[in-house]
Amino acid sequence: MKNIFKKILSFPMDWFLFTVLNENQRKFLSSLLSENVKEKIKRLISGKKLIERNKLQKIKYHLYNLGMEEKGLDALEEFYGNAKDPYIKRTAAWELVLWHANQYSEHGARKALTLIPAASLKQRNKDQLRRIAIIKAECLDLLNKGQEARETIDQMLTLDKHPDLFLAKANLENSIEKKLNWINKAFDYYNLSTISFSGKTVSVSYDDLSTEVLEPVENAETKVSIILPAYNAETGIQTAINSLLAQTWQNFELLVVDDCSPDDTVKVVREYAEKDSRIKLLNTPINSGPYVARNIALKEATGEFVTINDSDDWSHPQKIEIQVKHLLVNEHIIANTSEHARLTEEIKLYRRGTPGKYIFPNMSSIMFRRKPVIEKIGFWDSVRFAADGEFKRRLLKEFGVQRYVDLQTGPLSLPRQSVSSLTGSSAFGYNGFFKGVRKEYVESLEYYHNRADNLYYPYPQMKRLFPVPEPMWPLREEKPFGKRHFEIVIATDFRVYTMATLNEIKRRSNLHERIGLVQINQFNLDLDNKTNEAYRSLIDGEKIQMLVYGEKIKCLKLIIINPVVLEASQHYIPDIEPEEVYVVVNRLPVENGQRYYHFNNCKQHLTSYYNSNCIWVPYDSSIRNKLLEEYNEELNHISLSNYDWK
Repeated sequence: MKNIFKKILSFPMDWFLFTVLNENQRKFLSSLLSENVKEKIKRLISGKKLIERNKLQKIKYHLYNLGMEEKGLDALEEFYGNAKDPYIKRTAAWELVLWHANQYSEHGARKALTLIPAASLKQRNKDQLRRIAIIKAECLDLLNKGQEARETIDQMLTLDKHPDLFLAKANLENSIEKKLNWINKAFDYYNLSTISFSGKTVSVSYDDLSTEVLEPVENAETKVSIILPAYNAETGIQTAINSLLAQTWQNFELLVVDDCSPDDTVKVVREYAEKDSRIKLLNTPINSGPYVARNIALKEATGEFVTINDSDDWSHPQKIEIQVKHLLVNEHIIANTSEHARLTEEIKLYRRGTPGKYIFPNMSSIMFRRKPVIEKIGFWDSVRFAADGEFKRRLLKEFGVQRYVDLQTGPLSLPRQSVSSLTGSSAFGYNGFFKGVRKEYVESLEYYHNRADNLYYPYPQMKRLFPVPEPMWPLREEKPFGKRHFEIVIATDFRVYTMATLNEIKRRSNLHERIGLVQINQFNLDLDNKTNEAYRSLIDGEKIQMLVYGEKIKCLKLIIINPVVLEASQHYIPDIEPEEVYVVVNRLPVENGQRYYHFNNCKQHLTSYYNSNCIWVPYDSSIRNKLLEEYNEELNHISLSNYDWK
């Protein structure tokens, strides 16, 4: 009877959540519910569909966050092929569409287009249909099928006059006049003043962005501190400053913090400061990254509200006014953000990993009440990147989710998307998901947040409150020949706890000045996403450090525990040059009738990672004897030691 009752409840609830509600409505509903209530709802509707959705999320996590592209894509395609539930199959098809479309290649575009019919089959949600149309148009455009792409957007526009569709249409136009026409339809939609390109009609660039001069707001009594960190920004900072000087809310101070730029950034800013007393030039003592620069400015800020502007990003003249007025009217709100749309230097809108959306919340546009925020949570985390999300988490924890608002303003900022970052190929970059260093940062901060007595961060930060990988340190480590040096590096899947691995780390830590840990993943959908807390508690960022993708490391010994982590290829592994490599064989290739690894696969992947000879060491005599008895032929692929690890 209980299962029948759950089925009766789960179907309409499922239909309501994923067909009737759009994405923003689901997020808003989620923000209203406590974790306890959300967990009860999950238990109520738990069934095959929820299990399948969770499995799909796990596959995506391995594909994106863990960089296991070959195995992950195979698993996603298999999941799609085997899905029986129409909703689950449609969702899996959409995930395949996104994967292939986000490759931004002709092959990827063709693959995505073949799957779009399955992703849209019996889809009634208008938001999702719009996203599908935008992705379809992008793929057609990449294949030089511009007319078909325009027809796709035009057809959707007959059903949905949405600003994302206006921007999609702008991307399909060749002339700047037609582009502007569609871009300005998006601004009109939000009752914002329209933009132009300094009177030019050909060869326009991002730095030609402008709008008509708007009348300043009268009686703008509330002062805003605008913080603008800058590094090597001489060519773009004028665009940012000019857009801020054109704001309708004129009661502000602009605190520009130069981060030891070797170019003429300081000279450019000083010229502005000489003409406008609201502009103040500050500097970091040594190059430390934008968040240290922000903290220096925050100490100097005198405004009631504080907000941020990146050094080469254009802001709409109504941006400050809209966010200020919202805070003035809603005194209980502690912070808000506005929306943005990323624009390339070739005047094309860029999704940056968001699925079929060009306009989305701009975390860097945060405007907050200075005194209560500094009193409660202090300053930004002193890292080189990714601290916006950490700052937001502390705000939500300390003030409550209802006091932080992502305003649906339309694109009040058009952040510059440089050509060099379009692929999201940077090891430390963000393209819609956490990988490598950012994944490690999130896990470390969450571990700290869940245990800290308070979430106040001082500045200067004399000692880190929780460990972060070296690429995030404001003061980077000296690197002889471009590589950091460790005597010992231990690599395994730290999501899996074993006492033996924990003891190995402790033993090596006692013997050596410092050791590095490297996360290498098994493809296992049953494992937790995070590093096991027993290992996490040992990482102090000094004696025991987590090494991440994008780092270059030289070590005496690289010890890889558990061959299973070498079975599937993965991208997000640091570049390590070891003098000696050991693989500790602590389990057999086949256990309980299931094959976990193949020696030839493991050796192939090991060679691609480290290009070094390797000694395979059985964990104990029992493992050795079974290897020799049952896998003697396979052992020809490897060099087996004549001693055991234990």
